[in-house]
Amino acid sequence: MALSNFGELKTSVATLLNRSDLTAAIPDFIAMLEAQVNRDVRFRNRRQETSASLTFTSGSATLPTDFIEARTVVFQSDPRVRLEYMSPSVFENAHRSNTAGSPVNYTIVGDTLKLGPRPDTTTAALLSYYQRLPALSADSDTNWLLTYHPDVYLYGAALHSAPYLGEDSRLQTWVGLMDNASLQVAGDDTRARWNGAPVRPQLSVTVV
Repeated sequence: MALSNFGELKTSVATLLNRSDLTAAIPDFIAMLEAQVNRDVRFRNRRQETSASLTFTSGSATLPTDFIEARTVVFQSDPRVRLEYMSPSVFENAHRSNTAGSPVNYTIVGDTLKLGPRPDTTTAALLSYYQRLPALSADSDTNWLLTYHPDVYLYGAALHSAPYLGEDSRLQTWVGLMDNASLQVAGDDTRARWNGAPVRPQLSVTVV
């Protein structure tokens, strides 16, 4: 059973479901699985990590369209400064006066990233973040999750057909397989990051 692209995935899901009346809905089941992956922290993975240089005007910049979650924000001053996150309410209280200065904090409101204090000129900061899983649409499409963890796609998409299946005994089997596959994603990422090295506590460092 080949699972190297969107077309092959749809065929495999159809074979697993064995319900010809659901074939047209399979792309929807796959899309719902992709939305689930984007929401679920178990799937935060080094292969989702990327960075973007954002231009800030009056201390605000629009987040990338594929943004899920921030990892770090580094103000591109000399020396560079790693900013600390504040919740929106704490940020607004801390920077209520809107006085210009060198940023030390950031917050996220909707699709906007804000720096505080706001810089008095147009400036840049480097945002490292987790990006959304690239959605599959054309039959030849693939992405990191399908390449390295095709079982997540297969059993996850099958589970999203549950409302059409009623009391199908296969569902519990798919739940177990999906849970195991999800744990493998997290475990593989942890092993790749640390490679068996002991984890040592580190102090927070502001200047990088």
